[in-house]
Amino acid sequence: MKRLSGFVLILLLAILVAGQDSFAQAPQAPQLPLLRVPRISQGAKTTQVVGLSEVTIYYHRPGVKGRTIWGGLLPYDSVWRAGANEPTLFTFSDEVTIEGKKLAAGTYRFIAFPGKNKWTVVFNSEVKNWGTMYDAQYDVHKFTVTPEAGSHEEWMSFGFTDLTPSSARVVLAWEKVKIGFKIEFNTVGKLQSSVGTWQMLNGAARYALTEKVFSTEAMGWVERSIMMDKNPTNLGTKAEFLAAAGKIKEAIAIAEEALAIGKAKDPKFDGSRQGQALTRLITDWKK
Repeated sequence: MKRLSGFVLILLLAILVAGQDSFAQAPQAPQLPLLRVPRISQGAKTTQVVGLSEVTIYYHRPGVKGRTIWGGLLPYDSVWRAGANEPTLFTFSDEVTIEGKKLAAGTYRFIAFPGKNKWTVVFNSEVKNWGTMYDAQYDVHKFTVTPEAGSHEEWMSFGFTDLTPSSARVVLAWEKVKIGFKIEFNTVGKLQSSVGTWQMLNGAARYALTEKVFSTEAMGWVERSIMMDKNPTNLGTKAEFLAAAGKIKEAIAIAEEALAIGKAKDPKFDGSRQGQALTRLITDWKK
């Protein structure tokens, strides 16, 4: 038998090794893409502006689906995440007062203990763990509310009612039960801290005039606006406040001053929209 040349021997060894490697490596299954499956209790977010502040609620909405909810699926006086899946979270843009207690701006876990005649609801500062994880040591506010009968709500929901420039009522509704509680923001304080020009001061005063709120504070705002830059705009606002307070003679005098200042700057001021509005007010007040 002839001896194999060195080159042929090396080639045969290479083929043998390659074959062993191909057998050693098991075939891999194809990688399937991860599918995102819709959740049964779908997520929701609701935001409400209250004056100059915002409250946002993040939660998941369980369904009734023919089940007995109160005292059944949810045993009375047992802890409930007030939703499904992840924790239900409230985020407040500013310091808020809830049923008489102030909470700092920020995000809080919302917990409920549904009872037959009374519910205990809790705001808790721990927000990272799963929805069913609840640790009472992080409670920052706990109070009771009275459940009310409501129309059928198949999918649990949060909403807002009884809106004012500084407050709202938060309502949780599911099945045929609903609860509610009041939240309040310091809209006046935020207005006062945000105003800085005569225009902003006058704008804040006009908002109060239109909404018929904060009349005492608003007169101070318009007076500060006039001190910064007396003009027909803020004088007109002051005249309307005086008229609303029943001080008609004073209102007429201030409105006429506003017209005079407007004419001094622009001889055609009488024919402008602002001039015509002031003239109509004066005429009405003189009747």
